[in-house]
Amino acid sequence: MNPTVLIADDEPLLRDELKRLINRVWPEAQVVATASNGAEARIALRDKQPDIAFLDVRMPPPDGLELAEEFASESSMIVFVTAYDEYAVAAFEKNACDYLLKPISEARLQETVTRLKNRLTTSDTSVAIASIRHEIEKIKQSSALSRITVRHHGETKLIAVKDIRFFKADAKYTIAHDATNEYVINTTLRDLETQLDDHEFWRVHRNCIVNVNFIESVRRANNDSLTIRISDSDDELPVSRTFRNRFRQM
Repeated sequence: MNPTVLIADDEPLLRDELKRLINRVWPEAQVVATASNGAEARIALRDKQPDIAFLDVRMPPPDGLELAEEFASESSMIVFVTAYDEYAVAAFEKNACDYLLKPISEARLQETVTRLKNRLTTSDTSVAIASIRHEIEKIKQSSALSRITVRHHGETKLIAVKDIRFFKADAKYTIAHDATNEYVINTTLRDLETQLDDHEFWRVHRNCIVNVNFIESVRRANNDSLTIRISDSDDELPVSRTFRNRFRQM
């Protein structure tokens, strides 16, 4: 079997890397089209009618979810590719056959290829949501950031993420706080959030992510505002209204 493949993503390096990986793990597959946005992907889906479409969930419109809904009655099997795992359930409600988190590893793509081959053989495109959720959790745990490069006193250092008490946004940079020091990280808080294990690191404010292992206490004021006290420090961090539901049982 020589299935045809479409790759749609607005990141050119990712498109090239995914194509390379597909050629490596599934040489029989033929990438017949690539697209840098939803409009190009829509044309390719109509004209090429690929057996498999790797669609970025967040790309210039229409995005991957919209395309999956639009082409739900077609025969193309959908694999969503994204850095944002919160779209998982919505993705599978659009009849996706699998879900890949960026950055994509060859081993994880091999699992996807095996699943796709089985469906091509059996014509079974159904999805067990509970099973997929388990897969996503495994991916997140294996790919979560464990060490991070920081700047400190003019030097570049590699420190363990588990030792960071909290991250705070500062313009286009992020400041990481451990027990004794502050470190400058040359990335935005939003980009950093996608790389952290969300069981260990919670966003509590638009400009702050906290390591839950270092939350000493949560204090509720008379005006119903919440603040977090960080262990081994004098730091108290506000919890915005958007994220208060995380602390209802505290």
